[in-house]
Amino acid sequence: MEKDSFLELLKKRRSCRRFSEKELDDETIKDLLLAANGAPVGSNLNEDIHITVVRDRAVLDELTIAMKRRREDKAALRRITEKVRDGNAAPEKGFDPFYGAPVVIFVSHRIQELQPGIEFSNVMSVAMMMHLEATELGLGSVFMWGSLEAMRMYPEYDHSSALQLPQGFQPLLGLAVGYPEKPIERREINQEKFSVNYL
Repeated sequence: MEKDSFLELLKKRRSCRRFSEKELDDETIKDLLLAANGAPVGSNLNEDIHITVVRDRAVLDELTIAMKRRREDKAALRRITEKVRDGNAAPEKGFDPFYGAPVVIFVSHRIQELQPGIEFSNVMSVAMMMHLEATELGLGSVFMWGSLEAMRMYPEYDHSSALQLPQGFQPLLGLAVGYPEKPIERREINQEKFSVNYL
């Protein structure tokens, strides 16, 4: 890798929420999955990770139901953010938490209590590899947390069974991927984004 090439990749990395209707071909998805397999996993327990590639709109619609319920619950939203619109609580027509992406890749983890919290580290590691590979391929992508969180908040609307996961696994993070509606612009990295202390 050439000097500074990784930083140049990061300058092109954005969360994309507007996708074109162009479909992803199988080879592109294979490239994303190859990148996923380059991710580090805690204690090398690779068998604790499962990946589901969803193109079926009917499956995504099933996973949207709980998110619609959460958007109606203004009190719950205010616990997360103060930026809640007033007015009618019903979700707007055509609401899609997956932003119309042609593919959503879900990363699931085996339910475990041996190392509490490591499951979130592991799935983020896998999803980030695919997010960066999508950037390298000129694709847009964005992490999908809300719809899965909503199913945990409202178990009666939990339709994660639509993902047909192996027994004992739960979906923790998704990545919506597709061709961006507009070219993603390069931007400089904010070097003061996070607080830092030195010891």
